[in-house]
Amino acid sequence: MRAVILAAGLGTRLEPLTLGRSKGMISVANKPLLHWIASGFGDAIIVARRDQTDILEHFSGREIVFQEEPKGTADALLSAKGSVDGDFVVVNGDDLFSGEDIRKFVGSKGCGIAVSKHETPEMFGSVETEGEKISKILEKHPSGKGMVNCGMYRLDERIFKYLKKIDPSGRGEYELTDSINLAVKDGVYFDAVEVEGWQTVSHPWDILDANAKVLQETGSIISESAEIRPGAFIEDPVAIGGNTVIGPNCYIRKFSSIGAGCRIGNAVEIKNSVIMENSHVSHLSYVGDSVIGKNCNIGAGTIFANLRLDDGEVSMGIKGEKVLTGRRKLGSIIGDNVKIGVNVTLMPGRKIWPGMMVPPCFLVKEDMAKQPSLRL
Repeated sequence: MRAVILAAGLGTRLEPLTLGRSKGMISVANKPLLHWIASGFGDAIIVARRDQTDILEHFSGREIVFQEEPKGTADALLSAKGSVDGDFVVVNGDDLFSGEDIRKFVGSKGCGIAVSKHETPEMFGSVETEGEKISKILEKHPSGKGMVNCGMYRLDERIFKYLKKIDPSGRGEYELTDSINLAVKDGVYFDAVEVEGWQTVSHPWDILDANAKVLQETGSIISESAEIRPGAFIEDPVAIGGNTVIGPNCYIRKFSSIGAGCRIGNAVEIKNSVIMENSHVSHLSYVGDSVIGKNCNIGAGTIFANLRLDDGEVSMGIKGEKVLTGRRKLGSIIGDNVKIGVNVTLMPGRKIWPGMMVPPCFLVKEDMAKQPSLRL
């Protein structure tokens, strides 16, 4: 069954990592997020924008159709109308599923929606059901009741007439879920298919969970050209890219991914973190529960703090608002091309924008979107 992957979204909630790359090109276990989504389907096409050159180059061997304007998920699917017939699957470009879940979903008959239980259902769209039948999809459910909509749909050609009948949503977009609600009102039966291996990537901290999910399924992925120097200790599963050097006496803890061309200095500890290609972490540093973009340089003795002193839930700024992350441990999110001086400490839940230079001995207490003074 052919899959349509909707990857044209802007990914603003994932800033600063999407300030220079498409959301689907964020590194998970040293490959783009879209790679892991597409690999679950034998035949998949990608809906993208023409300006997403990173997707176009990386997936040049796959069929790509273009959404000319960012008008929402219904409009995105309409862009793929000429590439599908009969039954097909639609999956959001930021939702990961286990192989078992995909086989179960694709093997079912008729129209359906993947649903799941979640610890914080109020953060997601949810579904109302009558037995195993979908009766309505809700954009958000303030009471936190009901099953969560996981962003994978089994559809047929009937959906296309409903894509053209809806009005823009409150955020000015044409939503696929509104089209499905219209189809349900017309008597089209949608099955609720519960899945267990779903992981969304809608916020920066979700990257850590997605990375762990993939590594749990694949096991360790260590390049033959990676150099692991004496005294380094590595816990499975991890991903270490080609031509990366892990210095002596390092501790690389499980669910960490270190991209190609990285240098990890003497006695560095990396815990449950994602470090993208060509970044350097100098000696005697600690990186915990954090994401570091590509081409970064982290000075000696830098500490990515990941635990509040009061042991409380870590919050993070998302589009101008403080959002609770649901995580007791969360470090920092660092954009591309950042340079951090020696002996810097970053407080939990902080973000640094691409290209920033952090002065030596600096305490990063707030998000850094503007360059601070480098005068000592």
